[in-house]
Amino acid sequence: MKIITLGTGAGNPSLIRNCSNTYLEFGGRGYLIDAGGPVTANFVRNNVDINCIHAVFITHMHEDHFGGLPGFLKNRMVDGPYCPFMRPDWQGFWPEVWLPQQDAIDAFDNLMKVQFRGYQRQRIIYRLVTEGPFYDDGFLKVTAIPNKHWCWRGEWLPSYCYLMEAEGKKVLFTGDLAADLHDFPTEAAKDADAVFCEYTHFNPFERIEYFKNIKPGKLIFNHVAGVNEAKHPEFAALLDYPSFVAKDGDIFEV
Repeated sequence: MKIITLGTGAGNPSLIRNCSNTYLEFGGRGYLIDAGGPVTANFVRNNVDINCIHAVFITHMHEDHFGGLPGFLKNRMVDGPYCPFMRPDWQGFWPEVWLPQQDAIDAFDNLMKVQFRGYQRQRIIYRLVTEGPFYDDGFLKVTAIPNKHWCWRGEWLPSYCYLMEAEGKKVLFTGDLAADLHDFPTEAAKDADAVFCEYTHFNPFERIEYFKNIKPGKLIFNHVAGVNEAKHPEFAALLDYPSFVAKDGDIFEV
């Protein structure tokens, strides 16, 4: 299983980091976790064929996690090889786009009609994420674990961690978490082959107990805040398993 951290920035892009998007590939099948901008450009720069993406999984509806999705959808809908880097060969299927809110599905459906006159609705398969196991295409199984990342007017809005299982491997993507990490998915992380954890909304030294209670094959931090990256060598020395701070374009084998 190959995982490319296409975008590892926190909230806004920087000179060295784009917004959140991660590519997972095995057996010639591709999947995308979050679609922060500029995900389509990231595919081109990392030699990823957009046509191999079977499904997109959005963790929550913050712009830095979905802002690149319109460009991805446009490039999957168009007829003809307008960009040879993006559409060398259609592989005979259209992607499923999994969103955590129904109003997000409605919004993207309307947006695509407005921004692309050659709208091909049948080429986008929108799906609503629900808690628990929600995706299984016979190759990849995905389970949604709710977290408490964002509250709006007293209401917790849908936000998920994703546990992905394929080829006998388990990989956990935390999405964005609460500042006190009380929603950290410890049980899913304990025996995971890899954990991809955000590195922005908490002080790792103040929440180190969560990371000492797990022992994954490797811990990779993404959605990176500079202040945590600077402290990481000191923090990593306190763990008894390997941990890394991902950069855009890094490749991890699991």
